[in-house]
Parts: sequence; structure tokens; C-alpha cells
Amino acid sequence: MIENLHQLKDTLSKCRGTWAWVGQRGVDAYAMEDFVPTDVVFCCDFGEEYSKLCTMESLFSVEKDLGRRENWGNRDLEKLWEGSIRKRIETYIDKLKAPINTVCYRSLAVLEKDRRFRLLAPSLALKNMFDDKLWQLELFSGLKVKTPKTFVRCLGEITFIEASDIIDGPFVVQPPVGSSGENTYIVSNESDFDKAKEVLGPAQRVKLSKYMPVPSLNGHCVVLRTREGLSAIAVCPSVQIVGTRGCTNRAEIYCGNDFSAAHKVHKSVIEETCTIMEKMGLFMGSKGFLGIFGMDFLLNGYEVLALEINPRFQGSTMPLSLLQVDRGEVPLTALHVMQFMGLIEEFSQKFLLQLGRMYRDPYSGAHLIVHNLESKSCRMEHDLKAGIYTLLDDTLEWVRSGATYRDVESSNEWCILGNLPFQTIEICEDARIAMIQTSESVLDDNLQQLEPYAAAFVKTLQSRFSVIPFHGGSE
Repeated sequence: MIENLHQLKDTLSKCRGTWAWVGQRGVDAYAMEDFVPTDVVFCCDFGEEYSKLCTMESLFSVEKDLGRRENWGNRDLEKLWEGSIRKRIETYIDKLKAPINTVCYRSLAVLEKDRRFRLLAPSLALKNMFDDKLWQLELFSGLKVKTPKTFVRCLGEITFIEASDIIDGPFVVQPPVGSSGENTYIVSNESDFDKAKEVLGPAQRVKLSKYMPVPSLNGHCVVLRTREGLSAIAVCPSVQIVGTRGCTNRAEIYCGNDFSAAHKVHKSVIEETCTIMEKMGLFMGSKGFLGIFGMDFLLNGYEVLALEINPRFQGSTMPLSLLQVDRGEVPLTALHVMQFMGLIEEFSQKFLLQLGRMYRDPYSGAHLIVHNLESKSCRMEHDLKAGIYTLLDDTLEWVRSGATYRDVESSNEWCILGNLPFQTIEICEDARIAMIQTSESVLDDNLQQLEPYAAAFVKTLQSRFSVIPFHGGSE
């Protein structure tokens, strides 16, 4: 029986095949580096340090191929198999003699049809079923999970005045599918409502929910099928960082997670979020969904309100995996892989229950995402490289090489991850330009604003990017 990560790694080392990571960000492959090697990466973004994840021959990137960085969404990964890069993928795969064990941020239709890939993820059909925010409302209601005041309409069937009267104040507009704040709009006036209607279309059926300026929590859970039946194991949530000034210009955009800030959240709240996720996980498992999923919540005082289900890996999954390993735990990502490799019975039920209890304690560290603040496409000149930095007299000082927060040695050090944009590529509006990690907390006691030291680092980091209009000229 497996009882630690070393034994798990030894078990997986005996499995035949090449190991691949498929996800929006290449750096998210660090979620699996502690227990399986990364032989090949399929991702959207690109960065100077990606050669440390795998060879350039086995790295396939949408951004590298297109010369453009967007605020990549889940569906952008399909572009790898639509353009000129597909031929290079086929050439690489033809050289492989064993199956490709594919750890997925989420499943892809193109890979489900290709028997050379052993997809370690729930099917796209299941992912899409549980990703529908309108259907999630019915699910929450059926399982008696509390949500903010919410209703569903086509945008063309209701006016701003009518919606704000029903909700009693500002509200949030969301289409059925979207992640990281994509196509999410906080509506406070007629102009905001018109913008949402213009982008989404009057025929779009949407979820309208009360806007509540309170802290947001993000959690993880894994659904397993064991000899004893279905099991769902939840992890202590982190505090989600959304719409943070300096990181983004939009109040709806996801900007990271503060795991340390969960120490400031009451234990009863942590227990309730975990209980809700496990209840949800057992229902999802009854419909065939296995593996990792996430949930977002609002914390209204001590009241926990469910926002949405994320039936896939999340932007917070990679840092969580590292934190779990550093605390001596088998990470949720490893349980996910073992489930889809057919090896979950290598764990005893007693050990899984023990893990579930360990996962309830808050972790320490934070993960921030810094976006392009320009309202149009540009390119960015900078002299930054991935590694460990410190802020000294309003200047960022490079200290040493580093890949994640694990290379941070003191409380005033930060790690800038390896997906910094190259100077020659087009940076689209709202695109991510840097990801940074720290071993400290970054949020204040109200759990909504950055601590001054964190805000200063982000501001100085932004100042290191000189913005140039993409089609020439200066700014």
C-alpha cells in the first residue's frame, strides 16, 4: 500500500508511456513534477524559461506559433491542432513507441478522438455538463446549497432598471460558460448593462446575481472511485484575489490566490466550504465525473454562498500541489492521476481518510497574476527574467535563479515565474504578463486588498514594462 509520495512516485515510474501536460499555461506542469516527469507540454502561453520544463522539440505552444499573447481561455488549446503546428506535433508523436499519459487542465475533443493519448481527465461531455453556470443553479438548489440572490434571463428580455430592482442593487452578468472572469460583467449602471448586452448579444441567456463586495474563497476537491465506492476529499480553501488594482483594470478578473489568508478565516467557514464541495463531489461522481474540480464561494460574514463549480484543474491547482508536497502530503493532483491510471486501489481507505483530515488545515503562500493594463494591443520592452527578486528602494533587484516560491529564502523575496512575454510578441488587452509567488500572505485583514508591501511590488513590476504600440510608434 502507498503511504507517502516516494512510494507513489515509485509506483508511477513503472507505468509505460510518455508523460504529457496539456493546459493553458506551461508553468502549471509544475503541479505534477513531484511525482511524474514532464516529457512533453502542450500549452497556450510561452516564456523564456520553458526550456527547463521540457526540450523545445517537445514543447508545443499557441503563443509561440502565433506570436501573440492573449488572456488565453480553455478553448484556445484547440488551436494547437488547427494550425501549422499540427504537422510538428504529428512528427513528434510518430517517434513515440508508447502511449502518451496526458495530464489535462481539461479534456480536449481532439485528444479524445486520438487513441495515442491516454487522457487523465473526465470526459469533455462531463466537463461541459458541470461547467454550465445556469444548470449549476439548479444543482445548488437541489442540494440545498445557498447562493447569492440570482435569476436567469435572456439579455434582450430585461432592462437594467428591471434587473436592478429584482436584485436590489448592482449585479453580475455571466453567460453559461467562462473562466477567470472571462465574459463576466459587474453592472452598476445602464452603460455597464449595454456593454454586456453588446458583447454577449441580446439573445444570450445569462445568470444575473447580486454583486456582493465581500471576500471570495476558492477550493479544490477530488472525486475518487475506490473499492468501497465513491469518495470525495476536499481541501482547505484559499482566499481568491479578484479585480486587484495594479494587477488588472477590471473588477471581474481573476488575479490569484492567497493560501496564507485562509488562516484568518474562521474554522467553521473552512469546514462548511469543504462539506459543500464533498457533497457536490459525490453528486458529480454519481453522474460519472472523477478527478479534480474546484468551487468558488463568497464569504458574507460567516455565511458561505456558492458561486460556481469549475469542473477541471484551476489556476490555483499548481501552487496548491507544491504546497501540499512541501507539507508532506500526497497532493490532490497525484490522487487525480492515480484515479485515471487505474491505481487508486494502491491506497488504503484509511490512508485516504487520513489525507482528508490533513487537507483541512490552511496552507501558507500566495500566487499573483499581473495583467496588461493597456486598453489595446501592444508589445512590452523589459529587462526582466524569471527568478527570485526583492524590492529595494523602489527597484526590483534580481537575486538568483528560481522556478517557484520554493526558491524563495526570506519574507521579502518573490519568485517571478518563467512565462514572462518575449519583447517581440503582441500583448492583447487583459492578457497576463507575469505570474509571481511568495511564501507570505499578500492580502490585508479585510481579505480584499493587497498589503502595502505586495501592492508596491506589483506597481514596481508594472513599471519595468515599457509599453509600445504594437504597430510602431512610441508611448
